[in-house]
Amino acid sequence: MNHDRTQTGCSPDPVSTLDDTVQNRKPSRSSGRSRQDTRRRDLFLLICCVLFALLASIRVLNIWSNTPEYDEIWTVRNYRNLPVSAVFTDVSTPNNHVLNTLGIKFFLTLMPHHNFAVRLTALLGFCGLFATLLRAVLLLLKNDTARAAVLTAVLLNGMLLHYAETARGYSLQAFFVFGLLFSLLCFTFRPPENRAFNAVMWLLCAEGTCLSVSSGVLYVAILTGLWVLLYVSFRDGVKKIWQDNRPLILAGIIWSVFVLAWYGGNYSRFAEGRAMFGDSFQSPAQFLTYCFDAMRETGLLWTLPLLILCGILLRGRPQWRICALTGGAVVLMFGSALITKGGPARIYLALFAPAVFGIGMAADALLTDNKKLRKASLWLLLILAAVCIFCSDRERRKAAAPDLAAVFREVTEMDSRIFVSYKSTDLYVLRMLFREDIIPDNDERQRNPEMLLLLNENTISAVHTGDPPVEELIEPDSAPADSGYVVPGEDLKFWLYRLRPLKSGETLDGKAVLCFSDDSIPDDMKHWLIENCGIVNSMLFSPETTRLCYGFTGTRLNVTADMLLEMEEAAKGGLFFRIVSE
Repeated sequence: MNHDRTQTGCSPDPVSTLDDTVQNRKPSRSSGRSRQDTRRRDLFLLICCVLFALLASIRVLNIWSNTPEYDEIWTVRNYRNLPVSAVFTDVSTPNNHVLNTLGIKFFLTLMPHHNFAVRLTALLGFCGLFATLLRAVLLLLKNDTARAAVLTAVLLNGMLLHYAETARGYSLQAFFVFGLLFSLLCFTFRPPENRAFNAVMWLLCAEGTCLSVSSGVLYVAILTGLWVLLYVSFRDGVKKIWQDNRPLILAGIIWSVFVLAWYGGNYSRFAEGRAMFGDSFQSPAQFLTYCFDAMRETGLLWTLPLLILCGILLRGRPQWRICALTGGAVVLMFGSALITKGGPARIYLALFAPAVFGIGMAADALLTDNKKLRKASLWLLLILAAVCIFCSDRERRKAAAPDLAAVFREVTEMDSRIFVSYKSTDLYVLRMLFREDIIPDNDERQRNPEMLLLLNENTISAVHTGDPPVEELIEPDSAPADSGYVVPGEDLKFWLYRLRPLKSGETLDGKAVLCFSDDSIPDDMKHWLIENCGIVNSMLFSPETTRLCYGFTGTRLNVTADMLLEMEEAAKGGLFFRIVSE
């Protein structure tokens, strides 16, 4: 099974023998060749650092200028003032990424009420990924083209760029997961005296992976488990395995204690979160579609086939195992969704850097062996860079939420007879950003509505105060009069419907009904509406609001049009109903 494995401290290092910078190679600086290699390495480092500084500067500009997203605001409002102990235990919602939350708490003490403080932790995760990736390509890769290709593909990933400037834990997890892989490779391929350091590095990255996003326990278990299967020679016996891997085994024991303490101690809260969030799969086709979409969004769609191809081409060589390690991690992480439920594509983002590095290791071996391929490699690198530059900002924008500040400015320019129904998460952001403007705007649009504008999703969000349900989505049974994007360049759609009055004797089955009311209606009508209908734009309800919009479907509420018309007449202008129509 492991006959071609090179055990640390035994025969010559299979990876480092490809690299003049590793193992015991210490060429004299007096030779012309060494001076040339040193100058080339220094130039490579300089170019990499300058280009990364440019990328990081763009992230800083975006951090200062981009509107906060729903998840960021939720984290700041709900976790900033919690004690540190509570941050480690309040894990039932997906917006508490522990290390990110702790970073926000810390940096906000230095820069209160500042976007940069909120997002700085995520940016530091991106910087850490670059530093670790640069160290890895210099240590384990020989060919400069392969090194540059790995750095280009990873650092220009659009979703990674987005989460480098967004206050979530995904850039931190990308950093720690790659550090985890790097520590395992160093434990395998570096000299024996580095084992303790690499084991400590593995432990820190393993715990950081878990605390950056709680799904990290799967990354640690899968990557480390695959490494054990691929690199530990079980035929050598328990004693030899212990001697060769003792620091890593001890680190694994410490990590296991941490997992039992944190995950075990908060099991009920994690279980509550899994029950509330995530998607279950009803068929193989649904699961495969989910995997395809998530891999396409994260960029993994092209890496997995390449890892398989490289593994086949390099069968029997050390790089084959690296392809199997990184490619197998991708397959198993997606397979785990069948048990743990499927989440958004971003939870797999941390797989991208390991997968690209696995391809880079294989490409390095192929370029070292093939002179013709080396000659064409520069052109291949230029093509890769062009594709990454072209796609990166587009993919970053897809991963980002729309700029709701620009959207709201567009909405305020619309005719006041257009009533706007917001998605709950969008409304949460807008209420925080424009509380002084959005409440009176919403109030004015309920006076004489002739059109209904739905933003983000083609549904009316009507929140019920009763139980159950807490929230019901009412789909309009009609064709929109118009649809499109609210703001050019922002990925937020709208659907515009006409509103018409009730007609005596008409059936309400399958129709969406809106009720607009003010404070003048009798209390019994208010109670009936609250108990039987959902409130549209409920987050804008406050003591200063004078009007409310209720929503329901005629199918759900067993009433007739004539009954509702009688309510209109009894309210004496205090309320009126509208049907969503073509």
